[in-house]
Amino acid sequence: MQKEKEELFKIRQLPEDVDRRFQEELNDEQYEAVTHEAGPALVIAGPGSGKTRVLTYRAAWLLEKGAPPDAIALMTFTKKAAQDMIRRVEYLTGGKGNRIIAGTFHHICNRFLKKNADALDWGYTSDFTILDREDAEDLMKLIVGRRIPEEQQGHHPRPSQLVNIYSKALNLAEKIKDVIEEFYPGYEEQAGFIIRMIDAYQVRKREMNVMDFDDLLVNFLNLLRTDDVGDQIKRQFEHVLVDEYQDVNTLQADIVKELSSEAQSVMVVGDDAQAIYSFRGAQIKHMLEFPERYEGTIEYRLECNYRSVPEILDFVNASIAHNESQFEKTLQPTRQSGDKPYLTPCLDVREEANLTCSRILELNEQDVPLREQAVLFRARHHSLEVERACINYGIQYEMRAGLRFFERAHIKDAMAHLILLVNPSDAVQWMRVLTMQRGVGDVTASKVLDEVLEAEKPMSRFVRLNMPAAMSGKRVYKTGMESLQRIQRFFRDDLPHSSDDSLPTLDVILERIIEFIEPIVQDNYDNADERIQDLHELVNFSARYEDPNEFLSDVLTMYNLVGTTMEEGAEEDSEKVVLSTIHQAKGLEWEAIYIIRLLEGALPFHRAFNKPEEIEEERRLFYVACTRAKDYLFLTYPDVLDTRWSDEIGNPSRFIEEIREEGVFQELGVLE
Repeated sequence: MQKEKEELFKIRQLPEDVDRRFQEELNDEQYEAVTHEAGPALVIAGPGSGKTRVLTYRAAWLLEKGAPPDAIALMTFTKKAAQDMIRRVEYLTGGKGNRIIAGTFHHICNRFLKKNADALDWGYTSDFTILDREDAEDLMKLIVGRRIPEEQQGHHPRPSQLVNIYSKALNLAEKIKDVIEEFYPGYEEQAGFIIRMIDAYQVRKREMNVMDFDDLLVNFLNLLRTDDVGDQIKRQFEHVLVDEYQDVNTLQADIVKELSSEAQSVMVVGDDAQAIYSFRGAQIKHMLEFPERYEGTIEYRLECNYRSVPEILDFVNASIAHNESQFEKTLQPTRQSGDKPYLTPCLDVREEANLTCSRILELNEQDVPLREQAVLFRARHHSLEVERACINYGIQYEMRAGLRFFERAHIKDAMAHLILLVNPSDAVQWMRVLTMQRGVGDVTASKVLDEVLEAEKPMSRFVRLNMPAAMSGKRVYKTGMESLQRIQRFFRDDLPHSSDDSLPTLDVILERIIEFIEPIVQDNYDNADERIQDLHELVNFSARYEDPNEFLSDVLTMYNLVGTTMEEGAEEDSEKVVLSTIHQAKGLEWEAIYIIRLLEGALPFHRAFNKPEEIEEERRLFYVACTRAKDYLFLTYPDVLDTRWSDEIGNPSRFIEEIREEGVFQELGVLE
C-alpha cells in the first residue's frame, strides 16, 4: 500500500500554471530542492540564500502534488518560524496548509502524547500537565528537601543544577554519570546523590501525572517505538520537513529518524557553517553524518546569497574555508559590488567603543537608519564600554534578548554591596545582599533589618549585632545563621579601610566584593564563568573612578537616560541601534555590522584554544557575525586591554590573521 502511494505521488503532475509560478519565483537551486521527489534530502543552505523560502515552497509543492496536509510534518525550533511558514504556505496554496502538522519539536511531541500517553504504560494518562522550568526546579527542591536536612543542602548541587544535569543527559542520550564526568567534574564525588535525586524526580513526576519539557521529547520517542501506536503515527506522515537541522541534539535527531522511517520523503534544511549552539547540546555531527545515517540521501546546496555585497562574501568564504569539519560551499553574490570589510586596530577598549559610535553616527548622517546598524560581540560583558560610549554620544540603543550590563542580576548583587557602603540605610539593597545567601529568606532578612535600620549607624549596628540573640524565636537553620555571620565578617573585616576611616579606592572595594560573592555566583548559575567575567569587567570599568559616589551617580542616573532591552522576536525600534551577542543575532540582518573585541581569548574564546573542534565552532560564530551584514562590515580590536592590575597587549584574532594575505579586507586607521 505504501509503495503504491509513493508511485502515485511521483507520477501525479503539478498543474502547469503552478509549476510555472514556482519556477518564476525560485532560483534554479531552490527549485531543484523544492521539487525533490522521494527519499532523504539534505539541503545545505548558506546565509541569505532563501532557506525559509525553500521550506515553505516545499510544503506548498507537496500539497499541490496531492499530499494530504496532515501527512506533512514541519518541525521548527521556534513557534514563530512555524506560524510564519504556514501562513506563507496558505497564501501559496489558497488555504490548503492550515492542517499541516507544524510546530516546534516540543509542540508536536505534546500533540501526540496528549492523545496517546496511556500507551507508554508508565502510569501516565492523556490529561497529564506540563511543568515549565520553574515548576521543575520547585519539584526537585521539594524532593531534595524531603531527603536532605536544610542545613546540609549547601553541600550538594542546587535543584536547578540537578534539573540541568537531568536535561543534558536526556538530550545527549548519555548516562547521568557520564554527563557529570564531562560537564560537571566538580560533582563527581556526589554522583550517587545526584542519581538518587533524579531517580526520585522521575518517579514523582509519574505519580503526579506531569512531564517537563525534556520528558515530552523522550516520551514521544518512546511512543514512536511502541508497536501499535508508534507504527500508526509513523504511517500517518508521508513527508517530514525539519528546519535548522544543524541545531538538533541527539534526542531530536533520533525523533526525526524514527518519525520519518515510513515516510516517502524526509528533508532537513540547515547550514553546518552556522552551528553555534553546542553549549545547548546541539551537535553538528548530526548534520554532517546525515548522508551516512540516511542511505540514498540527495544533497542540495543553496549558495546564491541575496543579502551581502560581494566583498563581504569574499571575506566570509575565505574565513570559513579554514574549517575542516564541514560541507564545502562557496557563497555566490547576487548584488552589485560594495565596500570591502574594514579592519581598525584601536588603542584600547574605550577608543574602540568611541570609534564604533562615531561610525554609527557617520553612517546615520549618510541615511543609514540606527535600526539598520548593530554592534556584535562574543560575550555579554563586552557590551559595557559600548553602552558607555552610546550614552556619551547620545545614541539610543537596545540590548537584544538580554539585559543591559548593570541590569544583570549578578552585577546588581555586587552593586548592592557597594551601595550599602555609601548608603547603609537602603533597605532594598540590604534585602538583596542578605537573601542572596544560602538559608536566608525574606522573613529572616526582614528580622535583621528590623534590628539594623532603627540604628543611627545601620552598618555599625549590623557588624556588631549578636545574630543568635537577634534571631531568637525565629526558625533560622544553621546554614542561614552561618551565612548571616559570614556577611557580618565581610563588612567588618574583609573590606579594607584606610587610617582616616575613609573608603579605599573603588576598584579595591569592588575586587573584595567580587571575591566575596564569587562562590555564590558559582553555586547559583550554570553559566557562572561568564557571569564572573562580567564582574571582573565591572572592576576594570570602575578603575577610572576615584569616588564611589561619582561612580554610582553615573551608573544609576546617566546610565538610565538611554537604552532599553528588547525581547527576542520583538520589532527593532526605528530610532535605536542594536547591541547584541553574536548568538542572539543569528538569523537577523542589518545594513551595517560592527564586530568588536576581535582578540585572541575573546573571539576565539580562550577556553577553545586547545580543542580543535571548539576553535571551529568559534570560527563559525565569526562567520555568523559577518554574514549578518548587508552593506558594511567594520571589524575592530584593542591593542591594549587596561585591567586594574596591568596593561595587557592584545593579539588580533587568528580569524583575521589567517586571511590577512588574501586581500579580502582593508585596514583603516582610527582617524581615517
